[in-house]
Amino acid sequence: MAKELYNNILQRLPSALLLASIIFGILYLQNNLIIFILTFIVGLLLTKEWLSLSETKINLKQIIFFVAPVALSFYFLEKFIALYLFTATFLWFGYSALLISKKSSLINSISFKNNYLGIFLMLSFLFSLIYLMLFLEFPGMNKFFVLFLVLFNTALVDVAAYLVGSSIGKTPLFPEISPNKTLEGFLGGLFAVLIFMISMYSIDLISLELLVISMLSIPFTFSGDYFESQLKREQNIKDSGSLIPGHGGIWDRLDSHIAVVPIFVSFSILGI
Repeated sequence: MAKELYNNILQRLPSALLLASIIFGILYLQNNLIIFILTFIVGLLLTKEWLSLSETKINLKQIIFFVAPVALSFYFLEKFIALYLFTATFLWFGYSALLISKKSSLINSISFKNNYLGIFLMLSFLFSLIYLMLFLEFPGMNKFFVLFLVLFNTALVDVAAYLVGSSIGKTPLFPEISPNKTLEGFLGGLFAVLIFMISMYSIDLISLELLVISMLSIPFTFSGDYFESQLKREQNIKDSGSLIPGHGGIWDRLDSHIAVVPIFVSFSILGI
């Protein structure tokens, strides 16, 4: 087990370090244009990968389903994007409730064949990044640093859950979807983020409100993870792609972020 864990870490490490370096570099430059260009590229990669897995051809209704929210976001700006993110948050709450009740497998629409689902998830993620950078205000805080925290916390909970679960995990959470994910890994991931955020708060780098919102949104990391696991299980595939060595595809790498970032932004809008 220890050898397998060590080999997996070695396999994932180069790509993880490269991705982290790129993200840190972009956030260090603190340039909205660069972030929006990167957001656009990520959107293209998410769309390309989804369509490569979907057996459903693109039709006019799907194009309208994509174009209409984009057009409305340009016209109504903040109000429409906020409404879209609230809808995404409602979806993630609903899925999480079904996951806990062990009824998520009853939803036939959770499939890579459902292009409407892919469009909605992709747009909600991209809209959340745009809203965070353009419209959210965090008094006394640099929003680039807030973006870093959101992305870092989501990655941290994934890494900590993997390490703890691989080392001492014995209690599967939802084995019918992903037998390798455990309760011990879940708790280990949450604990790691809690310690990190309390440390940030103790040295006055973040506000109490940001700490609370972060801890309320971070459990949905696992909802995003299980959601994508269910997508892959339905398609009978191990990874969504092979773009990132050791990590799989772009959906594999961003599954948790696609759930957490819209929820974090929605909670921030509501001032929870």
